[in-house]
Amino acid sequence: MSAHPIAANAKVLVIDDDKDLRYSLRRALAGLGHTVIEADSGETGVVAAKREQPDVILLDNRMGGMTGIETLQMLRGAQPQAMVILMTAFGTTQTAIEAMKFGAYDYVMKPFDQAKLITLVDKALSARRDLANAVKSTRTLVNPADYKEGIVGSSEPMQEVLKSIGQVAASDATVLITGESGTGKELVARCIHQHSLRAKGPFLAVNCAAIPENLIESELFGHEKGAFTGATNQKPGKFELCDGGTIFLDEIGDMSLPTQTKVLRAIQEGEIQRVGGTTTLKVSVRLVAATNKDLEAMVVTRQFREDLYYRLNVFRIRLPALRHRKSDVPLLVDYMLQRQAAAKKIRPKRLSNEALDALLAYDWPGNVRELENVIQRANVLAKGETILPKDLPQDVLTPRKSVTIPIATPITVGAVTAPAEIIAAATSLSPAYDSIYRQCRVGDGKSILSIIEIEMIRRAMEETRGNQLRSAMILGINRSTLKKRLLEMREAGIKVFS
Repeated sequence: MSAHPIAANAKVLVIDDDKDLRYSLRRALAGLGHTVIEADSGETGVVAAKREQPDVILLDNRMGGMTGIETLQMLRGAQPQAMVILMTAFGTTQTAIEAMKFGAYDYVMKPFDQAKLITLVDKALSARRDLANAVKSTRTLVNPADYKEGIVGSSEPMQEVLKSIGQVAASDATVLITGESGTGKELVARCIHQHSLRAKGPFLAVNCAAIPENLIESELFGHEKGAFTGATNQKPGKFELCDGGTIFLDEIGDMSLPTQTKVLRAIQEGEIQRVGGTTTLKVSVRLVAATNKDLEAMVVTRQFREDLYYRLNVFRIRLPALRHRKSDVPLLVDYMLQRQAAAKKIRPKRLSNEALDALLAYDWPGNVRELENVIQRANVLAKGETILPKDLPQDVLTPRKSVTIPIATPITVGAVTAPAEIIAAATSLSPAYDSIYRQCRVGDGKSILSIIEIEMIRRAMEETRGNQLRSAMILGINRSTLKKRLLEMREAGIKVFS
């Protein structure tokens, strides 16, 4: 008997040429309050499905006439909402794959335990009820043809991005696109190119983080025959191939300093040299660069050339994280569902309101790229035409809770409130800070606060690997204040981050 009682009065269609099996299943299911319809072939089963509109269909795979898989394909058109369970005595790999490919809810091997089959029917009916009860998002939100560039969004942050693209596209200015991974930096770069005067020229994208350091120069500037081991032929680089067009350097913060120098010359002079060559080549290339790193902090720590940074930062476009434009999630989902369906030439699935609520509640650390992966997965897993919450990954349904670090009961000193252990430490002073305190008191011209401030800034920058924004948050100051302090430390010859 099923552990979960099956709702009475459901319609179950049994399609099998085995009369004894049909009789056995009819007795078991009718005894639980269901209406059972029988068919002895795939052909008669399809007719019965159209007439009776069953909730669950039990379908044999090996019958005279149409096979179960062939019948399944026809049933999907005749009764798309029905949950089909394929019954087979031959559990081949091909059968398993094809059963799920053509939309079966599940399949069972013959001979099967009848109680287990009843439980499976119960689960299929439960899934059928979920689909029937789900409130579909029936409104089409976007027309994919209106978003040829793939940039979808009507939120205020995205409207600002679109305005920026419109302002800079017609010029030949260098553009720096910043934002977290997965926010769509390459889409913006392509959009700038498509609306520029160079639109008829080539657009080439280079991921600087994906190419080994010893090959990046050859990739960008080409090489002469014999320039290095393996260079059996002359090869033009991306700058040369992109003459008259736009080159997109993604993750430019990962580029080595020597390569940065050559890129700077290519921008300033419009000249390149192939690796191993002596001839100077003139190129006319518009540069669009992108990074998810803090280039300002890297300039301070001398990991990125300051002159190149200013050359790149002629016009900046900052892409918002998806969590900062959640009102765009319904538009993005609708666009993705329609586009994925068009690629397969099928009708797009719809998202239930409950599933949409789950997507809106999630913070999307992987941004639009993560959302697209989730929708693609849900499209595969959804049994019917509606995507339910159960079709979404568990991480989306139960997002990780933020970690709260317990601290001691705070006490107040004057107008300042602080944790008790910090006040105790400040009162007693460690030997190191006691030494600093005594040195400064004897009048050597040093400020206690300036010494401690330098150490705290150094530690924060080390911990965040040079990320100014995160360091400022740790220190409890704004970013502009931190930048000012870092410049002062740099001018004083104080090393901040190695």
